[in-house]
Amino acid sequence: MNTPENDERELIERAQAGEAVAFERLAKQHAARLWRCALALGKDGHWAEDLAQETLVEAWRSLARFDGRCQFSTWLYGILRHRFLKGRRHQNVASPSAPDALGQVPCTASMPDRSAEASEDAQRVRRAVASLPEGHRLVVELRFFAGATLDEIAAALGCPLGTVKSRLHHALEKLRQMNLAVNLFTSSEESRENKQ
Repeated sequence: MNTPENDERELIERAQAGEAVAFERLAKQHAARLWRCALALGKDGHWAEDLAQETLVEAWRSLARFDGRCQFSTWLYGILRHRFLKGRRHQNVASPSAPDALGQVPCTASMPDRSAEASEDAQRVRRAVASLPEGHRLVVELRFFAGATLDEIAAALGCPLGTVKSRLHHALEKLRQMNLAVNLFTSSEESRENKQ
């Protein structure tokens, strides 16, 4: 039985053997999440796009060094972090910030009053998250807006998994103290996963 993990492993092996089409499929699977992660780090959509592309180019060039000791996505997030830090040093300026860096939350509500309420909730969430200290803000943005796993966040930020868990816990506690009633979790299953 083919599982997504087996499919990805097969694609990696084929790409490591030089098959560009296999790497192209891998890139398509990870590009959107890489871009969201780059956006959370850099706060600029154009720079995030460049950063995600540079990450994939570097991954293609370095694919022979991927040894499977971590997930492929975690390896990509490590490359992304390296490219991000290199880019910041090269520019010698703090990354630009944009008011819509977290992106607009699409609303699927059909009733105008529900649409307005969802938009207000999204704005309240963005403001609350933006008010967090940078370390906590990045973890929340990467986890809930970029969809990164805790391991991927650790790779992207270059810190231990325990630090990521601690920052996430403290960030969520601060958001609770702000009486933020909006649930960042998409399901109760993910909420339980976070507690582990």
